[in-house]
Amino acid sequence: MGRICKNDITDHIRDHFGANPLKAPEARIQPLCMLEVDRSKPSYLGEFKYLVKNGFPHDVPIQEEPVASVSDKQSKITDFETGFQILSGFLKVLGVDPASVGAAFKKSKKMAFSFQNVRRRYIDPLQFGMILSQNNVLGDPDNFILSKAIKDKKVQLGLITDVMVSNNFSISTFSESEIGVNVEVPLIQEAISGLNINVKVNKTAENVVAFEAPYDLSFAFSALELIIDPQTGKFSRGN
Repeated sequence: MGRICKNDITDHIRDHFGANPLKAPEARIQPLCMLEVDRSKPSYLGEFKYLVKNGFPHDVPIQEEPVASVSDKQSKITDFETGFQILSGFLKVLGVDPASVGAAFKKSKKMAFSFQNVRRRYIDPLQFGMILSQNNVLGDPDNFILSKAIKDKKVQLGLITDVMVSNNFSISTFSESEIGVNVEVPLIQEAISGLNINVKVNKTAENVVAFEAPYDLSFAFSALELIIDPQTGKFSRGN
């Protein structure tokens, strides 16, 4: 679960939302999911409710709002290798083999990308903390999946509090001199036509191809550290 390359979109996401962009979007990264962060490297663990002793029947509302400042904002133009690597991450999530669409970008020397229909999905951390304290909710230190995070001080548990999602992203292609070059969209459409996936591909400009997924993908997240007392299971907040 790496981070996407540094550019103006990711800088904006980090600076204004305190969020961490993902190298490849994932549908499973959602509020109230847990990460294990081992020496700054995060990995997905599962839903918060499964680390609670005796279950977690309480409702924590997940809210959603549009993010106009990120929607349609084009990234910095990058070299083809980096751009296609980013595109490959998107396509793999959608079930498309990146190699099957490579010919469509044969004229491309540089790329940029953008997200459309961006929304922020989030919980209220204070409300979450209140629910835990008022209902004496305890973690389960006997859950062996948590043993590493409980015993090793260099490993943290991160609760995802909000994510940025979109089901629509675009790739813009350029020549070496950053002039727009044609994308062979029919080659992409042909490559995915035989796949059992509901992905729409459209040419929105001579050098721009848009991909629309049938479901939302998270491409950035924020998290806070949770600590579980190894004896009592009591939750506390980390750094």
